[in-house]
Amino acid sequence: MRSTFVGGVILCATVALLVAAAPASGAPSARASAACGTPLNTTEVSEIVSLSHLDTLPSGPTLARLAATAARLNGITDILVHHRDRRALFALGLDALEQQAVLPLQRRESAFDDPDYAHRLSIEVMSQFLVNLHGEFVGGHVEPRWARHFALAHDCSFSLGRVALAGYNAHYTVDMPRAVAAIGSRPGNARDYFTVLDTIGRNTNVIVERTKAVFGGAVGPVLDALSFNGFTTAGFAAFNAVNFANVLALQNPSLRGATEAAMGAQWKSVDIAVQAL
Repeated sequence: MRSTFVGGVILCATVALLVAAAPASGAPSARASAACGTPLNTTEVSEIVSLSHLDTLPSGPTLARLAATAARLNGITDILVHHRDRRALFALGLDALEQQAVLPLQRRESAFDDPDYAHRLSIEVMSQFLVNLHGEFVGGHVEPRWARHFALAHDCSFSLGRVALAGYNAHYTVDMPRAVAAIGSRPGNARDYFTVLDTIGRNTNVIVERTKAVFGGAVGPVLDALSFNGFTTAGFAAFNAVNFANVLALQNPSLRGATEAAMGAQWKSVDIAVQAL
């Protein structure tokens, strides 16, 4: 589809600048204890398993559920960061955006036409990652895009930049449209969608700052491409527009298969491109 092709061009252009199922809960897997950092102890591993088990989130008002989901992501990230575990390379950026940009916005419900929709959007975006992280830690099902990120995180021969961008590729090209589709988005939700995503776009610098603080400056040039040092406002807005178009297509039975295939091809093309990092 043309919209997905355009999205792939935008993300691949960013890369070019740089390189010119198991039960929902379960016992920790053998690979859970470390990904190139210092080993997590059994208590920490069990805590991550528990925090990423989203079926235990409280029901009720969506703002409270959003805050609880963000708190779980924050707790997981703190553990991984403490050990400089490479599975934090994406998690800490998502956590920083939630804590410093998204949650403050979401608490201003007057910013949205439908605050409940906006809250569900942010919950689902985090959940796409956390469900796969849970699979990683219990040896359960992990979708291919996240299996790639975690596999790279466990192989210390790969650069920090490649591991990080594998996570952001999974997040932007597949998780985002799937999350927005999962909550039943309609054209009338576009304003609230762009309110959330534009806030993220204006604050992507926090990804770079926090990642450098944990993993050092070597990863900075790669992540600059995801901030407005390299990924322009126009480019980010265009990518978000492409994703919203894909969302509407995913909800159309006659277009769903082709859209999923195009998204998968886009993810794969970026994954190939970042292999040079």
